[in-house]
Amino acid sequence: MKKIAVVLSVAFMLTACGGTQYRDASEDKGSMEFGPKEIKITVNKMVSSMYDFLKNEWKKSAFLQVKKFRNRTSEHIDTRLITDEITTNLIKKRIKFVDDTLSQEAIEEMEQGMTGMIDPDAAIPVGMAKSPNMYMTGDIRDNVRTVGGKRLQYLVITLKLYNLKTRVVEWQEQQEFLKATSKTKYSL
Repeated sequence: MKKIAVVLSVAFMLTACGGTQYRDASEDKGSMEFGPKEIKITVNKMVSSMYDFLKNEWKKSAFLQVKKFRNRTSEHIDTRLITDEITTNLIKKRIKFVDDTLSQEAIEEMEQGMTGMIDPDAAIPVGMAKSPNMYMTGDIRDNVRTVGGKRLQYLVITLKLYNLKTRVVEWQEQQEFLKATSKTKYSL
């Protein structure tokens, strides 16, 4: 009876733990769908190009804000994965981003500080918030066709920095992928 319980316990543990494998996303081989390989290649190119522009050509303080990054492809692509990874890598390189998702809460904190209820040394001063001077925006587009029994998908990811003061696109970069996969949805 104990042997059966032990065997069942071991079998349960192997079944519960054996189904998931973690791999390094940078070593992904790619697939029919947009995935880690395309994200990593895109992020590396965009971060390198944008950082080079901001440090060597722009040469002014940059306060960037992420705006619409649209998926205009025939498949579901979470564009936030790309923009979050780009902003994380640029912030690590000391490029500043303006995030106004908590602006209302910050305004309320400033208002509390002006009431006199908050210690003046700890109160958040008014007039210190930064406005963005450039928007980071872009899109992903594709063209899908079938040639010789293979599905060909031409993907183009475009990212740009839009100067709010002049309305000029100051920087733009593209990453292209041409993916050929057999018509079946099964791939290794």
